Amino acid sequence: MILNYQIKPVSIKIFLILFYLIESSDSQTLTKYEPAAGCYIGAFILNDVKVSGQIGKFEQLIGKEHAGYLTYTSVSSPFPKAFVDSCKKYNAFMQLGFEPDSAFRNVIDGPHLRNWAKAAARSGIPIFLRFASEMNGDWVPWFGPPSLYKEKWKLMYNIMKQEAPNVAMVWCPNWRPDIPGDSLRSIMPYYPGDEYVDWVGVNFYMWGLYYDSVMGETHINTLQKLRAVYDKFPNKPVMICEWAAASKEYRGYPPIPKITTSYCTTYMQQLYNSLQSQFPRVKAVFWFDYDSHNINKSDFSLTNDSIVTDSYKNVIQSSHFLTSYNQNVPLISIPFRVLKGFDTLSVDIQCTRAIVEARLFLNGNLIQTLTGSPWKFSFDVNSFSDGEYEIEVRALTTDNLEGRGFQNVEIDNNDDYLSMVIDNSDSLFTGIGGWISTSQPDRYGGDYYVIPANSPAYGEWTFVPQKTRSLKIFVMWSAHPNRSANAKYVIFFSSIDSTIISVDQRSNGGKWNYLGEFPLVVGIPLKVKLLSSSDGYCIADAIRLYQNTTTSVEDSKTFTTRLELFQNYPNPFNSSTVISYELRVSGVVRLKVYDILGREVATLVNEVKEAGVHNSEFRIPHSALSSGVYIYELEARDENGEVSFIDFKKMLLVK
Repeated sequence: MILNYQIKPVSIKIFLILFYLIESSDSQTLTKYEPAAGCYIGAFILNDVKVSGQIGKFEQLIGKEHAGYLTYTSVSSPFPKAFVDSCKKYNAFMQLGFEPDSAFRNVIDGPHLRNWAKAAARSGIPIFLRFASEMNGDWVPWFGPPSLYKEKWKLMYNIMKQEAPNVAMVWCPNWRPDIPGDSLRSIMPYYPGDEYVDWVGVNFYMWGLYYDSVMGETHINTLQKLRAVYDKFPNKPVMICEWAAASKEYRGYPPIPKITTSYCTTYMQQLYNSLQSQFPRVKAVFWFDYDSHNINKSDFSLTNDSIVTDSYKNVIQSSHFLTSYNQNVPLISIPFRVLKGFDTLSVDIQCTRAIVEARLFLNGNLIQTLTGSPWKFSFDVNSFSDGEYEIEVRALTTDNLEGRGFQNVEIDNNDDYLSMVIDNSDSLFTGIGGWISTSQPDRYGGDYYVIPANSPAYGEWTFVPQKTRSLKIFVMWSAHPNRSANAKYVIFFSSIDSTIISVDQRSNGGKWNYLGEFPLVVGIPLKVKLLSSSDGYCIADAIRLYQNTTTSVEDSKTFTTRLELFQNYPNPFNSSTVISYELRVSGVVRLKVYDILGREVATLVNEVKEAGVHNSEFRIPHSALSSGVYIYELEARDENGEVSFIDFKKMLLVK
């Protein structure tokens, strides 16, 4: 029997829509860290004077956690570990404005960028790398031929892909509409291609009523600026990398502040309230929380005006705005282990997507591949020499997204591994005639023991070996010009044998310094005694005892300091720039600027500062200084007025 069914067109349409929704829900492929729905909220807060760059303080003030935070660094600078650690503490990701010099001279495939990327891979958090953004605007130093830009972008993309798969590359132009016939001031000529871009970004600002009038932009709102980029990339998640609306404007004559609170909150509400319905592919939005009127005549602070603060609190309350990120890139945790013989190592892999493969590498050599959980590796290390090795685990998802985890382990087939630190605060340390100090940051633990010059004072560490063996001895001290250049460690390593080793404690502070390897006899105490000297203080901080037959401990491991000086922003600059630094303890700080010949130009700070991130503006009269390189120096002092920390960086004035 043949039955003829008549299906109405509307039924077919509904069926197809439902089929598409089911199919897209089950098989949706998302790029790195892209949420299936919703939008991450983030902010730049380092220059917010109310919160001093402290994430916890900002989130308490705003009343909602944020998924990410923004900072900037130059391509030639070290990896921003301190900022990453702060983000990690609050389960946030980092958006990084990664800025080259004017001619991309520092963007080369070499040791610096490779090591930078390896540090990024070991950070343990998502990193959204916004490399050389706003390339279509002549206000950035890297503005220039699109061909050179795309060449350098692809180089950066490939380095990160090879070394740091937790890095998502964000290609971010300014919103400015294309200028017909001008490839330099258009958006698309700079686009390197879908295969080289993870996220598309956009930057735009609402500068104020006076600015809009002068620039002929009174008819252009936030949604139009967003669409200038959004509509060009229908297949990419979009991040609003920087945006804000001014609550005060310092333009016009005289340039007195004009309150534009209503202007700010109107555009704030317009954008945030439209993202879910009109811009579903906007998956992240960052407010630029900074009163930057001394630089660009607009105040974008979220916290200077309570009406602005309350408006922001209200618009981000929607569940559409996400406070945690989609961990669709595997996050791998590897425990420290001492391995021997045929051993096992279990690792933890967290991911919102299914893992299809995990590979374990030992010092870069592939050891084992697993294709299903539990992720418990079993392998034979009998053929490996004893010593320290790096374990790396690479996990792959069904979407072909890779995550990496790292951990140093010890192989100890001879069963003689020992690694022990004795700090000055431990019971195995005895100090006579000196005192405890915390003034220097380059130390092990919370403090160290100071031995005055020309005195009978000393510090002594004692260890009783449980077997006859040889041990390597490393020592750490806090360096300073007032230390002894001839500090004497007396090592008693048997009932009759001893040796004296002299070191210069004016340098190499905050790291393990190798004294030597000494034979020990079971039950006979090892004593390491630091004596007083005639040419300065001696610092008894910590010793490390180490043994593993064939490999020595790393002797240059440094520890996190209590103060960090950041690169100024913007850099290069024209009339003003902001210098930021972070104190982890309060203290007296002095910030000065010098010209390239060492002549003092300005003293920006010379006072006690509390712990936290601080910002200082360096602003110059138009004709006061010539273009060129300038140096800013940060100095911290202890309670005795002695210098405890000095760091400096270069900045470029271009007029």
